[in-house]
Amino acid sequence: MLSYVNPHDHDIERVVLTEEAFKNKFVKKGAAALEGIWVNADSTMRLAIQKFPNNMYKAIVLESSDISIPAGLVYMTLTATERGYLVKEHDSFITTDVPAKQKGNLLQVWNFAMFGKVYPTGLSNVEREELKTWRGNNNGLDFRKLSSKTAYLKIPTFRNNDDKIQQLVAKADPVIKTCDNLVVDLTGNGGGNTGWVSFLSYFMTNPIIQHDSYLRVTAENVQSKLADLEPFAVNPIPDEYKKYFPEQVLSAYKRAYQELPTTKKVFYPIPGVTFPLDSVLARPKKIALMVDDFCGSSTEYFFFISRQSKKTKTYGINTIGMMDYEGMSNPTPMLYDKYILTIPITKSSWTDTNPIDQTGCKPDVLLDGIPQQDWIEFVRKDLEL
Repeated sequence: MLSYVNPHDHDIERVVLTEEAFKNKFVKKGAAALEGIWVNADSTMRLAIQKFPNNMYKAIVLESSDISIPAGLVYMTLTATERGYLVKEHDSFITTDVPAKQKGNLLQVWNFAMFGKVYPTGLSNVEREELKTWRGNNNGLDFRKLSSKTAYLKIPTFRNNDDKIQQLVAKADPVIKTCDNLVVDLTGNGGGNTGWVSFLSYFMTNPIIQHDSYLRVTAENVQSKLADLEPFAVNPIPDEYKKYFPEQVLSAYKRAYQELPTTKKVFYPIPGVTFPLDSVLARPKKIALMVDDFCGSSTEYFFFISRQSKKTKTYGINTIGMMDYEGMSNPTPMLYDKYILTIPITKSSWTDTNPIDQTGCKPDVLLDGIPQQDWIEFVRKDLEL
């Protein structure tokens, strides 16, 4: 994957447009569902989304409190495809498709941003509350009770927010443990880090096994992996880590650390770590894990390991398919540092025999016949049967 981010070098396409002129044009010609006036979660920017030829929509800035985002700037373009909208933002470039989805009067740009439509329609109370959860870089994290029996945890991103997830779960924990059911909503979550460890304990009914991964053996990849293995292969590990790294795992790490520099294998197996079971929580008794076609990478990985839980049923639609290869957190240095090249260095244990990138992960209960804004209520009722 190649990306380019430079705040001093961005697209400068501008369209002369006032809110009054947009509304007049809007009334005369009618409009597609995406067209209208939208605001960001912090109410610091108003965008007019207008349709152009070739199934392209341009989000044009009407006003912004940020002086670097002037009125008339095309803030982003959205191209309608068979798979939904694909986004190009004005200040970045990435070779991976960035999807967007309209849900009623909400527009979600993958796990980056949420916008609310204020013209010609307005937000419902439910939509307004969801948009609020994206304020102040909260990125949609939310917890609430759906009923006396069911708690609801919403995690729309794992991007650099492990601490925020941990804080949210810690605050919600006393309530979650009084409820028979828990809905963990990962819809829209394109992945990132491993914030899911903060709520893994609710899912556990047995040890969670992580299978071996396979490092592609090159000089650079070996050096990177040796640095990862060194704290476990060379130094004594802290007492609190010992339950995750029993002697059998440490021996495998030490063997890998010794063999990697001289191995002739094309792919070398790196041992997986098992999450030990301390205890099975009495509540929640049942867990629903919700996913959709924006879910990828570490979100799909959590979906994969959650299948080992006897409490859990998955709901939604097939995920995006971004899990067969790992190591995107290891950028390859470029001559110009504003370009960031990331190449996977590891393949997963299932890649050769049961790959998922072409299909995504399929949930137990498909909700493709139900509008997405109605999924939560459907799942709640199903859990409470």
